[in-house]
Amino acid sequence: MNDPAGMFQALFDTANDAIFIVDAASGVIVAANAQAVADTGCSAELLRGVRIERWLKRPDAASCGADDCANSFLAELACGGARLAIGRGDSAPVTVSTIAFQLEGAECFVVIASRAHERNVTTRERADRLPEREEFPTIVGQSVKIRDVCRRIGSVAKSDVTVLILGESGTGKEVIANAVHAHSLRGRGPFVKVNCAALTETLLESELFGHVKGAFTGAIRDRLGRFKQADGGTIFLDEIASMSLSGQAKLLRVLQERDFEPVGSSTTIKVNVRVIAATNSDLARAVTDGRFREDLYYRLNVFPILVPPLRERKEDIDLLAHHFLQQHAASLNKKTRALSPDAIEVLVRHGWPGNVRELENAIEHAAIVETAPMITPASLPMNLAGADAAPNAGTARGEPCLRDRLNVMERQILIEALTRANGVKKRAAEMLGVDARNLPYLLRKHHLDEASNPEVSVH
Repeated sequence: MNDPAGMFQALFDTANDAIFIVDAASGVIVAANAQAVADTGCSAELLRGVRIERWLKRPDAASCGADDCANSFLAELACGGARLAIGRGDSAPVTVSTIAFQLEGAECFVVIASRAHERNVTTRERADRLPEREEFPTIVGQSVKIRDVCRRIGSVAKSDVTVLILGESGTGKEVIANAVHAHSLRGRGPFVKVNCAALTETLLESELFGHVKGAFTGAIRDRLGRFKQADGGTIFLDEIASMSLSGQAKLLRVLQERDFEPVGSSTTIKVNVRVIAATNSDLARAVTDGRFREDLYYRLNVFPILVPPLRERKEDIDLLAHHFLQQHAASLNKKTRALSPDAIEVLVRHGWPGNVRELENAIEHAAIVETAPMITPASLPMNLAGADAAPNAGTARGEPCLRDRLNVMERQILIEALTRANGVKKRAAEMLGVDARNLPYLLRKHHLDEASNPEVSVH
């Protein structure tokens, strides 16, 4: 292993259990991993320097600030196997195991808070729970809102009811439509996608219903429409609000009668198709404004599913970010497999106007730029630490936020200089106006030295 320290750091940061490193003498937290940050809802910086009993408590027990009480708690913690709660004393208990070790000559504990016992639940308890994420493997997230979406998918999937998926652009409406189809009785049938926004009014009818040879100029052969292609399966009509009023009238007829005539033909074709529609527009408002047919709206809005924006499910950002990182690191043949707690904090602070699609693009960018085993804030797109970050970003962390922004800009400038200089350090230093003897320090600081980036020239 070329970098055991980096490997162990990656394991620490990506572990599914909350891990605290605690000074054995004082009980003060020295470090905490990403899962501990998520479970406590407190940043890694704010966790450091706080006594462990502030965050690990006996269930339904009030915190005790006395020294003898704290020492008793540390002794109990050192024995391992305790059943404690993270954060509030009334939260679900976890099993705590403890490992003693020395860190820079000081006695410390590695405290692991595991929820593994939750897997051993009764059938009744599992039935009462919100749907587990593994029931919908394409839907990444554990937040209450995304689990509610999963519950609604489970409720409607087995029926043939028309589904209307609502949500902002980039929230993953197509993923939800795919899940509805995959878990339906039509799951083995075709799943045909139509982007209504990409079709002009003249092409829409031919695209949806097909045409016969000679129906119009350029119709040199018969063509099956998307509805016929979806026969026995599901048709997904994305951006339904962009369909013209005449197109809406023709779609309404198919929904009511389940038949249509191809363009240029008088033959009626019957189809057995389930319809799922999606939009990022307010259809009710569009009806009021006369831009969308009221009768079609009620035909489509039989079973609505509202997909929450990413800013309302920020507890899913860590899972989503690691999911996208695994995908893009593999496709890019990169060894980067984890995100640092600081990088996760930057992601959580961001407002995500582009939702999950924007997050995926940010992680792909970071995977391309980063050469070390772990994504840092400096690898993320500049705008994430910039002016359009969450409004409270500056007040939440103060100067570290500004430092993150400076690191991002400094790293990007170094990369640009190296690129323009074809990797020749001396030339890059001249472009930057810095002493060539100081450039190696800057490169090491941002993991751009030849040890971590073999593409950088040593000239």
